[in-house]
Amino acid sequence: MKKTMLKNVDWGGLTIVNLLGVLAFPPYFIYLMSLAALTASGFLWTTHLSEADQGRFVEFEKEFRKGYKLEKAGQFKVARDYYEKLKKRYADHPQANHLVTLQIEKLTAKPEKSPKKLSAKKSSSTKTKRHRS
Repeated sequence: MKKTMLKNVDWGGLTIVNLLGVLAFPPYFIYLMSLAALTASGFLWTTHLSEADQGRFVEFEKEFRKGYKLEKAGQFKVARDYYEKLKKRYADHPQANHLVTLQIEKLTAKPEKSPKKLSAKKSSSTKTKRHRS
């Protein structure tokens, strides 16, 4: 008796379901559905990553606020040192790193003058110019 493929292979239920699936669904349909599943899973993964990144940025904002309060209290050197620590901690987060760098540059430019004192000087010089005219 001649051996055929049916007698050589153990035909399980999964194999038969696979063969019936190929008959029921053409290969292009399976290809499109697998691409759709991969795209959807990629979308879910990036959504999860952006949520985690957003949570980390909210955490950064809370810490950044502490430095801002130090700055408003007139403790510019302490605030600048605090921002330096934040810059190291959030070096891999582009938005946080950019904000901290801007604050450090602002404090390094004029560490002894607060924004309130600067605006008071500008308004007083404007008033004296008006009186002279």
